[in-house]
Amino acid sequence: MNKDVTTFEPRPPSRPTDKALTFETVTMRKVRELMRPAKAWIDPDQTVETAIILMRGHHLVGLPVVEAGKVLGVIEQSALVDADPRRPISEYAAMRAPAIDPEMPVKMAARTLAEARLSCLPVVDGDGLQGMISVFDLLPEIGRSYDPMTGCPWSDTLREWCIERLAMGDEVTVIFFDMDQFGAFNKRYGHVVGDEVLRIVANVIQAEVDQKIELLCRYGGDEFAMATLRRSEEAGLLAHQIVRLISAIRLPEVDMPISITYGYHGGKRTREREHVHYAATVDNLINLASRHCLEAKGLQSTGPQMALPLQDPSMAEQRVRLQGLNFVRDGHSAKVQVRLGAADETAYGAAEGTRDPMELVAEATLNALSKLLPQGHTLTLNEVAVSEMGTGRALANVVIHWQGPDAQKELVGAALATEDRYRAVAMAALDAINRPLSANLIPPHRP
Repeated sequence: MNKDVTTFEPRPPSRPTDKALTFETVTMRKVRELMRPAKAWIDPDQTVETAIILMRGHHLVGLPVVEAGKVLGVIEQSALVDADPRRPISEYAAMRAPAIDPEMPVKMAARTLAEARLSCLPVVDGDGLQGMISVFDLLPEIGRSYDPMTGCPWSDTLREWCIERLAMGDEVTVIFFDMDQFGAFNKRYGHVVGDEVLRIVANVIQAEVDQKIELLCRYGGDEFAMATLRRSEEAGLLAHQIVRLISAIRLPEVDMPISITYGYHGGKRTREREHVHYAATVDNLINLASRHCLEAKGLQSTGPQMALPLQDPSMAEQRVRLQGLNFVRDGHSAKVQVRLGAADETAYGAAEGTRDPMELVAEATLNALSKLLPQGHTLTLNEVAVSEMGTGRALANVVIHWQGPDAQKELVGAALATEDRYRAVAMAALDAINRPLSANLIPPHRP
């Protein structure tokens, strides 16, 4: 019998050294996301007339001053209003103006522009010109409301982001996160430690955000919400990964576990009939994601009941374990056999064919799992993904659709693979089913 041991080793969450670091260098958008490409630049010896022609032709408020590939300063259109068109621009340019780093947070860039009393500045990486940034590029971003503690924008920014994406025809999924037993945590350790935990949790989630397709906000209290363009199944995998990372957070002298619950909805809707419906659609996505989060916590919610049936608390310890896995390849075909155990029961499952071997392993595991559940409960494989993480490790993710007599739910599981990818896929499938099983959300089979 194989010993069921699975180790998950998330990368350690970043910990801020102070509030300014958390707010400006971790979560706020960077200059590289807002800067514009440098359409033109000018040599310091060229004339004012040439600069004016370039700025008018490209509709620019300023030009970077460049000599031999090195950025020396900037010349603004406003500085040339009464200038002699035959004189060199070096006489009018801000030759000692500070340059902006592309990784600089936008709030810091706005402060740099204000202190220099300029409306635009060159964006420079080393000595190389990367683009230009102006107050007109920064104003929409710095005008947004941010939570000063976590650095995350508030929900109004998330709503605006979702409305814009829906109007463009994109599919949007909302993931709702809620810290577990955070009120009791604050009572036990105080609000100073509680605030530190919220900052760290925000940083951990933000580190997983792809800013090209996602936005994270602090929704209120101990709640966060993320909007993403990922499909529903992919959003579930991301949320599950974030839960594991947060569970790995450790603080000195804090022995109470730090955990978070999530719910998500969306990833299927495309264009609306009328623009007026976009805001209502976003509110509906947030509301349903929040409800699913409550259901995952085992709490009662209003509206359509999608929560799985609760069972006798004595079965809370019921878990399904992997006892054996056999994979045999014959040419282009393969055959998989899986043996599972739960309490005093044993179940076998098999799958064979020419499909992806990882799918066969997952199918065989679900076939065995189905024998451990009561009649009327079915498991369908939606997706299997194995992501290589480097240094010989990989993360296996499995998405399962559970259908019961009166309800249905999408379950997501993950497991880390150090050597055996097939075993990791089976363990991911068990992870998906064991979480609701241990919480009494899925009734175990009783012979």
